Amino acid sequence: MNLRLLHPALLALSLCASVGAASIQLTGANGRSVEFAGIWEARTEGLVVVTTAESDPVIVSWDKFDLAKLKSEQPALESARQRAVFLRTTQPVNLGLFAEILTASQVGAEIRRVLDVPSTVKVPLAFRTTTETVVQAQLVTLYPTVWDGLVLPQPVNALNQSSKTSTETRQISPEEITTTPRRVLNQLARAEGVLASDRRALFELNKVNPKLLEESAQAFERVRASLPPKRLLANDPTLQTLDHRLTEAVATIRDLANGQTISRSQQDRIREILALAEHPQLR
Repeated sequence: MNLRLLHPALLALSLCASVGAASIQLTGANGRSVEFAGIWEARTEGLVVVTTAESDPVIVSWDKFDLAKLKSEQPALESARQRAVFLRTTQPVNLGLFAEILTASQVGAEIRRVLDVPSTVKVPLAFRTTTETVVQAQLVTLYPTVWDGLVLPQPVNALNQSSKTSTETRQISPEEITTTPRRVLNQLARAEGVLASDRRALFELNKVNPKLLEESAQAFERVRASLPPKRLLANDPTLQTLDHRLTEAVATIRDLANGQTISRSQQDRIREILALAEHPQLR
C-alpha cells in the first residue's frame, strides 16, 4: 500500500479526533525532538505517522529514532516496535489524531468482545401443571354373605377400592440467567435441532430484556463510527466492506426485536455476523 496516495481531505475528514488532539514528541537519531500529530501503527520497517492533520501518512524507519530514549520516554511504542520486528507483523499504536480510530485487528477484537459480553437477564415465567391420581385397593372378607336373597355360609373375598386425585402447579423457569449475545444469535441462526417453542422463548426473552441485543447494536454502531479510512486498510473485500457489513449487522439485530419468527435470510445474515467476528483479516 502506497501511503502517499492518501488524499489529505479524506484523511482530515476521517480522523474524528483531529481537533485538539495532543501531539507526540519523539527524539530523533540526531538528538533533536520531532513532533508528530499522529502515529498509526508500528511495522517491521518503522512507524506510520502523520506530521499534521493535512499531511499524508508516511513511514519513518526505526534508524531515524533514538531507540534508547524511545525505550525510556515511550515504553509502549518501544514494546510495539519489538513485537513488530520480532513477529514481523504490524502492531497497532493509535496515538494522537488516530486515538479514536481502530485498526482491522482492533475492529475484530471489539466485535468479539461485544458478542461475548455476559448479561444477567430476567426470564419470562413458565409454569407446569401436573395431575396425579392414586388408586388404593384392599381385599376384604365378608361373613356371612347374602347374595341374591341367599345366605352363603362360606366367606366371600371382596375388593374395596378408592381413588384420590391431586393437581400441582410449579414454576419450571429460573428467574434470571446469564447469557451472551453470541449464544442468543447462535440459537436463532440454527436451522435444525431447535424446537419452535424454544425459539419462541428466545423472542420472549428478548422482549422482556430489550437491552440484550440493542446494546450489541449500539456497540456495533460505535465500532462503525471508529473505522479507519478504506485506504488505510489492506485491499481485501472483507476489510473494504466493513462499513456495509456493520450497517447490515445493526439492522439485522434490531429486526429480531420486532418478530416472533425468523426467516432463512435473517439466519443467513446472523451467520455472516458471527463469521465476520472470526475472520482471519480481523485477527
